[in-house]
Amino acid sequence: MRVYERVLGLCGLLAGAAFALMAVATAWDVFARNVLGTSVRGLVDVVEYGLLGATFLAAPWVLRQGGHVQVDFVVDALAPAPRRWVQRLADLVGLAASLVLLAWSTRVTFEAWQQGSMVLKAIVFPEWWVFAVMPLSALLLAFEFVRRLATRERPASAPDF
Repeated sequence: MRVYERVLGLCGLLAGAAFALMAVATAWDVFARNVLGTSVRGLVDVVEYGLLGATFLAAPWVLRQGGHVQVDFVVDALAPAPRRWVQRLADLVGLAASLVLLAWSTRVTFEAWQQGSMVLKAIVFPEWWVFAVMPLSALLLAFEFVRRLATRERPASAPDF
C-alpha cells in the first residue's frame, strides 16, 4: 500500500505541476502575443494535450482524496444501511467504467504505437504519447475502486428502509 500511496501522490504532484506550468505558459503566451506581437509556436498544442494528460494523471489521486463530484445531499439523506449500499453500487459502477477504460485505452495506445501514428500539428510527436497516460490512470482508478469496496463497511444483508 505504501508504494500505491506514493504512486498516487506522485500522480497528484505531477498533475498539479503540469496545471501550474500550463497556467504560466498560457499567461506568457497571452502577454507575448499582445505586448511583444509574437507567440510561442506550438504552445497551444502542448497545453491542449497537457490538459488531457494532467487530468488523467490527477483522477486517481482525486478519487483517493474523495474529491470527485458527488450528489452528496441525496446519499446523505439516506439511512446508514441504504447509504452504504448506494456507495458500494457507485464503487462497482466506477470499477466497471475503469476496467472498460483500461481495456479500450490499452488497445488504442498499442494500436497507435504499432501503426506508428503521428500527431501532425504545430509540433509533431507519436500519437501513442497522447493515449499512454490513460491505461495507467484507468488501472489506478480500478485499484482505488477495489480498495474502496474492500475497506468500506460491509452493508447488512438486508437494508434498513
